[in-house]
Amino acid sequence: MIRIFAVCGMGLGTSAILKSRLRTALDATGIEYQLDVTDASAVSGQQADLIFTSNELAERMGKLPAKVVVIDNFMDRDEISRKATEAVASLE
Repeated sequence: MIRIFAVCGMGLGTSAILKSRLRTALDATGIEYQLDVTDASAVSGQQADLIFTSNELAERMGKLPAKVVVIDNFMDRDEISRKATEAVASLE
């Protein structure tokens, strides 16, 4: 099972939107996953395989062992689907 986090500054609204869109994209890959939301400061204490976040927050995650995937537009379902599929494939 792959552990995934959707991360935003406060761990509330924006990450919830991203989580919803990621769920759709990840379901299409057929993998088993656990998807949670968190804020940028709390993610460092979490075990994860993939972290999806904005470009601004990605710099703070450079030292984490998880693969960090930058999403430029949290409303763009095509971008999220493409990047989620690529990220999952890179773990296999």
